[in-house]
Amino acid sequence: MVKRNTLVATAAVGLLFLSACAGTSEATPEALPTGAGASDATCDASQLGAITRCENFYEDFWPGIDSQLDTIYETAKATDGGRLVIWDWYEQSPEVVAEFNKRFPDITIESRGLTYNLSSAIISAKATGERNTDIVSGSIVTTAPMYDEGYWEKVDWTEFGVPEEFLTIGAPEMVPDSINGSLMQYNSDKIEVPDSLDGLLDPKYEGKVSIAGYNPVVFEAYGMAEGEEAMVDLITELKSSGTMQLMEDQNTPLSSGDVPISLNQTLFNPNPSLKVAPFEHAGVWAQFSGVNVDAKNKAAAMLWILWNSYDPDWLELRMTDERFATTQVPYAGLPQSLFDQSTGLMKTNAEALLLGLETGAGTETQAERDAWIAMVGAADEALNG
Repeated sequence: MVKRNTLVATAAVGLLFLSACAGTSEATPEALPTGAGASDATCDASQLGAITRCENFYEDFWPGIDSQLDTIYETAKATDGGRLVIWDWYEQSPEVVAEFNKRFPDITIESRGLTYNLSSAIISAKATGERNTDIVSGSIVTTAPMYDEGYWEKVDWTEFGVPEEFLTIGAPEMVPDSINGSLMQYNSDKIEVPDSLDGLLDPKYEGKVSIAGYNPVVFEAYGMAEGEEAMVDLITELKSSGTMQLMEDQNTPLSSGDVPISLNQTLFNPNPSLKVAPFEHAGVWAQFSGVNVDAKNKAAAMLWILWNSYDPDWLELRMTDERFATTQVPYAGLPQSLFDQSTGLMKTNAEALLLGLETGAGTETQAERDAWIAMVGAADEALNG
């Protein structure tokens, strides 16, 4: 399911401050495995906006990663009874867990879906000494407070074979595991969409556009490109003109055609009339996973991260099996041949996001993180204030 993309990062700051002041009785976390799979290969690089693609990833980098998974597995299953705890926006589905356990059968996964409460649950567990998640995850913007408070273990992923080119958008300890982005979802039986957010100001779109109040990130890249004032003016005009309505349930009116355009992200409704399109000044961002500094089974966390992010057999299933159509689009730095396999909803989403990157979509980076956070905050105020 869609994950880790709608939280405004600043919401967790107060909780982080409180957690820093609280006493804990937590057990000592397990040590990290040592990597030995660094590759001396050169990335066959091409650029998709801010993202570097390594076309030779599976020939020259994956073998070094894959060769270490069995060793990491031995450590993982001998740690904390082979228990891996994953807290995320949504609970891991039984089908996904079953695929992981086909290769790593002695790891027991305990998963919780916490949506808006994800950060506060992790913070609370740290403060009270309760068993915490082994994995932390999110986009650059959504993870900022927890990153700054030191929740991400300083893993050198290049030692395990991950190309250094993958580790430049976020902080080096953040493994890019997928992409998501802002898209116009639309009912193609009812309407065609413009190629920009400004195009929605045409009177013919009055009353035909929806957005959820929790989704100000739709406008962040517009603000980064055109400036905060222009972004706020656009949001204000879309609302005041009656063009754009705030709706928590955008899916039903989108499917019926009553409100045939939804400003959203990837599409997970199989209705064949529904399509997605990138637009000028859309945002396409990487999402990341890392090891929680308080993890009780750091080896298991690393095993899951490397498998879920890059294992070619697993990613082939994600691209071709409709059971996994609601998982995230794999990281755009992986070879084009991976995406060429895609079918159904995954093909719909992957093609739209990759086209967005190819045509200049804005991408959050660690270097400009604070500017992106400020822009999301300003968009949130204009949308919901």
